[in-house]
Amino acid sequence: MLSRLTRFDRPRPAAQAGALQAIYDAAATGWQDGISKLGFVTAYAELMQATAHRPARHVLDVGTGTGAFANAWVAARGHPDALTLTDISPAMLGAATKRLPTASTRVAAIGDPLEGLPPQDVVLCAHVVEHLENPASALRWLHDRLAPGGMLVLALSRPHWCTALVRWRWGNAAYAPTEARTMLAQAGFTDIALHPFTKGPPSRVSHGYIAHRP
Repeated sequence: MLSRLTRFDRPRPAAQAGALQAIYDAAATGWQDGISKLGFVTAYAELMQATAHRPARHVLDVGTGTGAFANAWVAARGHPDALTLTDISPAMLGAATKRLPTASTRVAAIGDPLEGLPPQDVVLCAHVVEHLENPASALRWLHDRLAPGGMLVLALSRPHWCTALVRWRWGNAAYAPTEARTMLAQAGFTDIALHPFTKGPPSRVSHGYIAHRP
C-alpha cells in the first residue's frame, strides 16, 4: 500500500507526502473491488490457509489498505484479542474499519514508532516493502515488531512482465525468491517459506512468504 514514503526515505517536501496520501484516499472507494476482481482476495485467503494453527493474541497489519490481508487472516484463523491496522491513508483505514470493526487503527508508515503497541504474535504486510527505497530497513522494522517466536506473513511483488506494468503506475520494485529470502534472513527471520500464488494475476506478479522471528 505505501508508495515510497517511510522514515527510511531521503527527506522530501511535506506537500509530496500529502499528495501521496491524497492518491490513496482517492483510491479507497474502489480499491477493494479492484483487488477482488484481480484475484488478490482469493490469493490472500490461500496464503493464510498455509499459516500454522497457533494462538495469536496480537496481530498487526502494516499498510492494510482496505483491510483485505487482515480480513483473510481473521477468516482463516479467527479474531485475535487485539488487531491493529496501520496505513498512511485515513480513507483506506476507514474502509478497513468497515470490514473489521473491532480493529484499532493508526495512521502510520513503516518506521514510525507505534508507541504503546506490544510485541506482536503475527505481523501481516502485503505489497508494501517493494514500494520502499530501503526494503532491508523495512524488513528489520517488521522483524522488531514481533515477539520472539512471532510470525511474519508477507506478500511481495516478483519479476514478471505484468509487474512491469504495475511498476509503471506505482514505481514498485520486484524481488525474485532468492533475493527475498536473502533480505528476510538478513533482517533476522528464520524458517522462511515461499508460498507462490497459484492462479490469476497474483500468480504472475507476486509471491507469498511466511517467516519467523527466532
